[in-house]
Amino acid sequence: MIRFGPASSPPQVWAVEDTRLQLAWGNLPAGPVTARACEAEVVIDHRGGPGALDLDHLPADRAITVELLWDGGSTSLRTRTLPTPPGALLSRFATISDMHLGAVRWGALKTMRDTSGHPVPHPYRCAEAAIAEAVAWGAELLLIKGDTAQHESDRDFEELARLVDAFPDLPMMLIPGNHDVDGRSGTIPLTVGQRAVPFVRRVDHLDIAGARLVVADTTVPGRGWGTLARVCDGVVERAASADRPVFVAIHQQLQPTRLPRQWPIGIAAPASTDFLSRLDQLSRPVTVTSGHTHRNRSRTHGDVLVTEVGSTKDWPGVWAGYAVHEGGIRQVVRRIAAPAAISWTEYSRGALRGLWGMWSPGRLDERCISHAWVRDSSYASGQ
Repeated sequence: MIRFGPASSPPQVWAVEDTRLQLAWGNLPAGPVTARACEAEVVIDHRGGPGALDLDHLPADRAITVELLWDGGSTSLRTRTLPTPPGALLSRFATISDMHLGAVRWGALKTMRDTSGHPVPHPYRCAEAAIAEAVAWGAELLLIKGDTAQHESDRDFEELARLVDAFPDLPMMLIPGNHDVDGRSGTIPLTVGQRAVPFVRRVDHLDIAGARLVVADTTVPGRGWGTLARVCDGVVERAASADRPVFVAIHQQLQPTRLPRQWPIGIAAPASTDFLSRLDQLSRPVTVTSGHTHRNRSRTHGDVLVTEVGSTKDWPGVWAGYAVHEGGIRQVVRRIAAPAAISWTEYSRGALRGLWGMWSPGRLDERCISHAWVRDSSYASGQ
């Protein structure tokens, strides 16, 4: 097992929902770990090192103090649960991105390696744990937002096929990222696994209770940055024809400026801002989410909610869950809690001499959001 020193992440409220929160830490001693808030309490038998736990049955939209206790120590953490969006809960789905199946190293100079001795490579075990935890959370469908493979190679896509087939009962939609089309040593397949899940290469959509899910391929073969040139009109048309709120998933992030303010480069303005403005002019609520940056951020463009969600395979190691209500949507970004995954992702926090540990997570209110529809939602319960 990987050992951690003083640079380990402190105990913190990592994720909040309306009635639940997730606590996570980088290094606590083995033994019982107790969390309590309001009248809720949970105790786990912690094996030592990094870990996480859930505290449920909390009041919504309430400032609370969480007491976390372990052998030889304790801390108090203040947070606030999210408000529940208006109306009935209609559906739940999840997203993951940037799995980089086939990768063996991490960091700016690719010097960080998994020394745990685990028989399953860290990208695969993190992705598998993320999907399993999303299903346990209640996700009825999974959107995979690109960079599934480390390179466009047959070997890496075979890992993806194995992962997809490990969840035969979970509907999936799949788009490529720049690593999937980097032209290294193979060709991106039309479909993946015995389930034959297709890679969407232009635009596709699926209607679920309360939302239309629109996915689009923004990749440029052999390049890291993205483009909307092939898909912008198709996304807007599918959004405009929806009889319910719209959720758009792409790989590259939508930059608010022409010049990039962070690495990697995404989709530059004015193409990115024009695209969001067209979506904002529609009569229905729209949410847009991306991956690519391996970080967690959110903002709004007019009434459009725009989010970036981090990678499964490196710090902080996350997946996102979405709860669709008649009057809004909740996003929760949760750390992958499986011991075999969180041990690696905690270690990977040290990239860029520890700067990655501060840059990637984003604030709690950028990860976990309760977003009420600000437009007429009378169509939101469409089936």
